[in-house]
Amino acid sequence: MSEPSGKHLRAIIQTQTEIAASDLDLDVVMELIASRGQELTRATAGVIELADGDEMVYWTTTGEATPFLGVRLKMESSLSGLCVAEGRVLRSDDTDTDPRVDSEACQRVNARSMLCVPLIHHDETVGVLKVYAPDPHHFSEGDVETLELLSGVVAAHMSHASLFAAEAHVGRHDALTGLLNRRAYEERLPVEISRASRFGGPLSLCLFDLDGFKKINDTLGHPAGDRALQQVAALIDESRHTDDGFRIGGGEFAILMPQTEREDAELAAARLCKAIGEIGMSDGSLGASFGVAEGPTDPTALHAMADERLLAAKDRLHRRSR
Repeated sequence: MSEPSGKHLRAIIQTQTEIAASDLDLDVVMELIASRGQELTRATAGVIELADGDEMVYWTTTGEATPFLGVRLKMESSLSGLCVAEGRVLRSDDTDTDPRVDSEACQRVNARSMLCVPLIHHDETVGVLKVYAPDPHHFSEGDVETLELLSGVVAAHMSHASLFAAEAHVGRHDALTGLLNRRAYEERLPVEISRASRFGGPLSLCLFDLDGFKKINDTLGHPAGDRALQQVAALIDESRHTDDGFRIGGGEFAILMPQTEREDAELAAARLCKAIGEIGMSDGSLGASFGVAEGPTDPTALHAMADERLLAAKDRLHRRSR
């Protein structure tokens, strides 16, 4: 195996020093490692992926991967998921012919060669460093060893590495419902808009607000309200496998629907509202209103448009109930 050059070893030592100086701020460390991994292997993109259930999430992105921050891939069909499962370095020299990867997905992100290195501490895989390039057979055995050393530097400086994945999950998930939270929503919305603009497809945003939620809390108590939120979250999670659901407020939820036009999104939202209305509350008070907007446009405008339509729906409901 060819070993890393002296230049690469100096860069790894420099990375170690920079990480130590960062006080292990999670986002700073991830950004540094993804960028350095891309640089040392002459790749066009660097990614830190974290496992979340049966999916891998693009937690940090650099280079050509930057527009894909927050993208979620099925663990079973991604090289990074296999890397986590096996806890070892995996390399794909040609993603067009490699049965371990989704070749169409790789073509969309311009990844013809790919190298995945697990971040391991105390025999636990806590993440994956991935680099990729547009040409086949891009990465050498020296690149493999360079990234292994780089990943070892990261793990050695993570005194709380066993909490790494948990911290990442908590930072972007709602503790009560398990859905992604507002922080994740604000990160993901511009990414999906960028992706829709890049590939020319539609993107719909649905905003939901629960009707009667305050009454449930006031009359049945907050435990009943919590159970209602969890049931709503379960319905959102099950509604469409390709969509991402978020709890963005008390009784407020959002669903991003890539490759979905407004008319189809409104039909899906109406079905979900009907299912929410059928949740068995003892006073029969739970319902939901929604507003849908279609992009791509800028994140602020898309959210404002959906919110305006949600408020109009709430106003119509209020007038009918008088």
